Amino acid sequence: MDDKILAGISNSPLEVQKLNLRTQLSEKYGFVAIKIDRLTIMGNVELEENQVFQNLCQFWDVMELQSNGEYAGFYGQLFRESTENFYVSYMPIKAKKMKTKNFYLEFNPAKSSQANLKYVFDYLVPLLEEVSISRIDIALDFERDLSSFVLGGRSKKKIFFGTDGKIETRYAGSGDEFIIRLYDKKKERTEKGDKIAREEVQKFDQLWRLEFELHGSGFIENQLKKEFRFLSDTPIYQLDFEDRSYIELSPQEKIIFLSKDEYPELFAELSKATKAKYNALRKKASIIDLADMTRLPFELTEICWDYPKEIDLVQFLNDILKV
Repeated sequence: MDDKILAGISNSPLEVQKLNLRTQLSEKYGFVAIKIDRLTIMGNVELEENQVFQNLCQFWDVMELQSNGEYAGFYGQLFRESTENFYVSYMPIKAKKMKTKNFYLEFNPAKSSQANLKYVFDYLVPLLEEVSISRIDIALDFERDLSSFVLGGRSKKKIFFGTDGKIETRYAGSGDEFIIRLYDKKKERTEKGDKIAREEVQKFDQLWRLEFELHGSGFIENQLKKEFRFLSDTPIYQLDFEDRSYIELSPQEKIIFLSKDEYPELFAELSKATKAKYNALRKKASIIDLADMTRLPFELTEICWDYPKEIDLVQFLNDILKV
């Protein structure tokens, strides 16, 4: 992978432009950061014909054997002495039976050290053929209370409430290709995080996360070619229930107005004219749509915890795929 991906921040015109973008997004949306929260890389490699790869495998946690005593593969943590999670698996026999790729690596680039990322991209990934990305989680953090924001679109929705009756998490998505989560990150880290995570979120009055979990190499690569346009095609908006467009509706009309969010499959069955009417009303009552900005901060994507770097998300992934 190109060394410039892990290069430091400079005072170039591009960096000034990025700083201005960050400031604008922060002021308008409460934007804090965008991170790759999880990444799964797959590929093929032949152990017998690759001495370099053989040398790497011998340091992994577990060697799995077949019933006849011959090796079946290797799996475990890539860096046994590190607390960072780099789960690696090389199962050529199992992969052949299942007709899938024989190498698998899963890690969190945002929580990885510079040394470990450099090892992965300089020594490990170049050994792979037919590289693909089977999962990526793109996380955007906001210093705003997003509990009143709605996840639009036709996909299935779920809402989870806290013990105080307030919305803590919203889900949308098919599950097979993507899941969208909108949740109270400060509350989640405060209740479930370690000491460092709890201390980190206390810096914010509010901290909500919008997370896109994408699955399947075909779906991801197709979206990558489109520079993840699908992210901005999914409405994530806040409705103004004080707007006259909503207040003046009858109780029955308000039910139809809200059904697009909670019961999109029923809303879809309405007549074309009825849907057009309520879509127009909802547009008038919308205050802000986060979908308008989801792709804007791609060039501000953060990786590496000890020496934080900003990379361009699309270019970063294309480099992994050797596009």
